[in-house]
Amino acid sequence: MIVSQTFIARKAGVSQKTVSLYFKDQALVGKEVRKRLDEVVRKYNYLPNFAAHAMKTDRFHRIGCVLLQYGSPETSIQSQLMSYLNGATTALATEGYSLVLEPVFVDPVTRVISYTDFFSMRSADGVIGISGGWVPPKVDEQIARLQLPTVWLNRNPRDPAIRSVVFDEEAAMVQLLERLLTDTVKTLCWIGPEFNSAEVHFSRRLRYETVRRECDRRKIACDQILFDSAREETVIPALQRVLQEGPNYDFLFFYNFYFLERLMWMSGSEWLRRPNRTVACFLSAGEYSACKCDYSNTILLPENELGRRGAEFILSCLKGREDASLLAPCPCRLL
Repeated sequence: MIVSQTFIARKAGVSQKTVSLYFKDQALVGKEVRKRLDEVVRKYNYLPNFAAHAMKTDRFHRIGCVLLQYGSPETSIQSQLMSYLNGATTALATEGYSLVLEPVFVDPVTRVISYTDFFSMRSADGVIGISGGWVPPKVDEQIARLQLPTVWLNRNPRDPAIRSVVFDEEAAMVQLLERLLTDTVKTLCWIGPEFNSAEVHFSRRLRYETVRRECDRRKIACDQILFDSAREETVIPALQRVLQEGPNYDFLFFYNFYFLERLMWMSGSEWLRRPNRTVACFLSAGEYSACKCDYSNTILLPENELGRRGAEFILSCLKGREDASLLAPCPCRLL
């Protein structure tokens, strides 16, 4: 017995158009009719065939998630990316779309790029890109060939050709520093990755320059301890320097929680609790949920919300009414 929408309509005593509306959006169907359809669908364990639907509508009901990872498939692990994916997947599911992960691996030394078959055929209705740093021009070229609505999450918004939704990190930092840079703070040290190269994430420079500007405005000394985060041999000496010179500073501002956590592993958290010392950092949602520690003076990045906004922007494009308001910087949360 073949169970089709025609079969479901006959068993429920409704038209096939009503069944189609039911699977598109159950709110479009009256309560009593919806109840009858629920019973028939459960009885025959029916699921709509999206392959057939795609043939009729020229829509796949899939959004490709191009995820830039820097390293090999065996070594690239970025757990915080799940927050982005959860936000995007949940938003897409409300409209009957699924998110399909399409990783792109970039060797940070040779610059060799490994693609999936996603780029060789049209198999999705849109693209959501997630970048944790430099995006090779060839990746943009491959995506452009697909001619699909595209949005990037947390990518440099200064390029007008790239549709991107980012965190409003600068506003959050100004708000946090307004609260913490009191008269007792005379010296501040910024600890984070280098940002001299153009091939790094834009937030490295933005965060440091925001701290520097606010310190200059208040005539507070601002030093920096930088390292190449891609080379472990530079990270440990930099953190050891923080341990040695830390007592000279009233305020330590870390680029992210990862480097602060590394320092705690090396020194113990008590070192950071010296009277009159302030410690602040950025924190991803994954770190916030997985760790148990003092989160005061922390800026939380709402990655789930950024994923949701990206998905809703793509959906608005597919409906023919691009909603640029969804690209406004996403507020961060102060803990």
